[in-house]
Amino acid sequence: MATVKKAVAKKTASPVQVRPGVDWQSLYLYAVCLITLLIVLFSVVSFVHGILNAVFPDPGYIDMNTPTTASSKLAQAQQETNNQRQAFKGMFTSLTTACVAAPLYIYHWKQTKKV
Repeated sequence: MATVKKAVAKKTASPVQVRPGVDWQSLYLYAVCLITLLIVLFSVVSFVHGILNAVFPDPGYIDMNTPTTASSKLAQAQQETNNQRQAFKGMFTSLTTACVAAPLYIYHWKQTKKV
C-alpha cells in the first residue's frame, strides 16, 4: 500500500506542464518560418529569371511596316540594353530580399527547436 502512494506521488509531481489549447508561440514561429521560406524561394526564382533576362534580353519591338533604318536599329539596340539593365536591377532586388529573409528564417527556425 505504501508503494502505491509513492508511485502516485511521483506521478503527480512531474515537471511536465500540459497547456490546453493552442501553443501560440510555436504557431507564430512556424508561421514566420513558412512565410520567410516562401519569400526566399520566390526571391531565388526571381533571381534566376533575372539571370536569364540578362543573358538573353528580350529583343526590341520592330515595326514591320516601317523601313529599317539606322535609327530604328539603334533604338532596338538601346531597348535591349535597357532590358538588360532592368534584369540586373531585378537580380539585385531579388538577392537583397533573399539576404534579408534568410537570416530571419534561420533565427526563427532555431527558436522552434528551443521551444
